[in-house]
Amino acid sequence: MTPTYLRDINEEDFNFTHGSRLVYGCSGLGGVWGETNYDESVDCLLYAFENGIKSLDTSPSYNQSETVVGKALKQWKGERPFISTKVGRLKSESAHDTVVDYSAARMKQSVEESLETLGVDYVDLLFLHEPHLVPLEKIEEILDTLKGFVASGYARSLGVGGNPTDGFRPHITSDNFQVVSGFLNVDACNLNGFKKDLPHNHTEGVAYYAASALHFSLLGNRYEQYVSNPPNDEWISEQDVKNAIKVKAIADREGMKISTLAQRFLFSMAEANRVVMGARKIEQIKSTISDWKAGALPKSLFDEIVKAID
Repeated sequence: MTPTYLRDINEEDFNFTHGSRLVYGCSGLGGVWGETNYDESVDCLLYAFENGIKSLDTSPSYNQSETVVGKALKQWKGERPFISTKVGRLKSESAHDTVVDYSAARMKQSVEESLETLGVDYVDLLFLHEPHLVPLEKIEEILDTLKGFVASGYARSLGVGGNPTDGFRPHITSDNFQVVSGFLNVDACNLNGFKKDLPHNHTEGVAYYAASALHFSLLGNRYEQYVSNPPNDEWISEQDVKNAIKVKAIADREGMKISTLAQRFLFSMAEANRVVMGARKIEQIKSTISDWKAGALPKSLFDEIVKAID
């Protein structure tokens, strides 16, 4: 399976109830990645809503993210956006603090707290967070609990929030989940998601949220830092950096910022049913919306990037 070019970036071949293909990933708005101006975070969301972004994704584990989203939703007078949040990973101040609890009682408490904080009666999509940490010996009980949230009206659909392990992947069926949100393996420096995850999703009829379009800023404002000192860890590999260097050369030739090329590349990919972007500052969300409005890359440029990094 290889990336397919999509000329109309607003086209969706999965039957989402509403919302935009471009999703505002709200992790950075809540301070989980460092000090954040929460008033500016609210302004970022309102600006996004005003400019056509009608989907958002948050989580209780993103520090104050759900609180920020709730404030923005209270102020917003337009159409209700497509809202997703997560369950399983508990609230923390830092992205590096990971505490999970997949018990039925704690997940129910978490979902109810999320709805209250967001100021909504239900979410459109509820992700089971961190599938690699899910105790597979309890997976049937966990799935029953998740489906109970849909039956009780807390959520309209279910998803997997994170890259699945080989052990978890067989549980991704259309009966259990409607969406998988993966990160760092479908972008302009890494296409590893096309090896297992996307073929499996395609077979099962499960949609894909492509997150981390800038690969933890390797394809953005940390390019020079990571090229000079490659992390070579589970998030940013040596091959990712080598691919980013190739993509940067293409961006320079085309007179584009590498972030613009990277985002428009993902916008131009049919397998990315929805694209999750993150922005912590007004200037960042303005830049992303500008890239979105610029539309798909020319097919020849899309194909060149695929060939360079595949």
